[in-house]
Amino acid sequence: MKKNNSIDILGVEIDQLTITEANNSIAELVNNPPKNRSAVIVKPYVEFIIAAQKDKTIENILNSADLCIADGVSLQWAASFIYGEPSRKVLKVPRSGLRWLQRSEWRNQILPEKMAGATQTKKLLETAEQKGWRIGIIGGLNPPEDIRTAVLERFPKLQYVKTWKGFFEAEEIAQKSEESVVEEITNAKLDVLFVAMGFPRQEKFMERNKEKKLAKVLIGEGGTFDYTEMGGPIKRAPVWMQKSGVEWFWRLMRQPKRLRRQMAIPKFVWLVKKQAKRR
Repeated sequence: MKKNNSIDILGVEIDQLTITEANNSIAELVNNPPKNRSAVIVKPYVEFIIAAQKDKTIENILNSADLCIADGVSLQWAASFIYGEPSRKVLKVPRSGLRWLQRSEWRNQILPEKMAGATQTKKLLETAEQKGWRIGIIGGLNPPEDIRTAVLERFPKLQYVKTWKGFFEAEEIAQKSEESVVEEITNAKLDVLFVAMGFPRQEKFMERNKEKKLAKVLIGEGGTFDYTEMGGPIKRAPVWMQKSGVEWFWRLMRQPKRLRRQMAIPKFVWLVKKQAKRR
């Protein structure tokens, strides 16, 4: 299904693309979508990869996507650690994390660019402005109308933006609400639907609804629209922390409840080391 070169990181196939290449591929899918379903784009980070080790459903969703593009410098580190040079080195884990990762020539040697959600999505929305795409957003922390207003303030040339609440509480309410929202989204005839429900809810939502053709392209967007640069309440880490691969620590300081989720990082490092050793 995937047309691009990809690499295996702990059983998940990640496409080797720059932001421009990824967005060009998405534009191609908008122009030539699959006949009987929506195209699906996933943007995994560490937590996705670790979850896929235990849950074959998640692994299959990630590997069956039309595009699987790495969200975050941690996957760039893993790709360079497993497949890049130097292949063997004393104390490779600490040296790669503390020193080599700061050098773009090492960091980008396998996965050529960091696909941070907000960075890639902003450029995609600029493309949407130019091409007159119909855009939908489901999810996000802010109320739907606030998200719509914020997006239009930043991308005023967008011709059509529709937003929906993506979080439902009780199971019965959730099922009925989802059916109603799915019908509304389908009737909107969207080119791209950003599914910003967080992992793994958004990936499962796309998987069970892709044959209903909610849009030509469905994109698992995570918390992109929750950041202040997209009008949300969460301030993004300073640029130096983003480049250093410690954005996760910034999020943990601001949201201590993420501690349990961040425990995936040491396990990820250990498993990546094992995969590299097997090679």
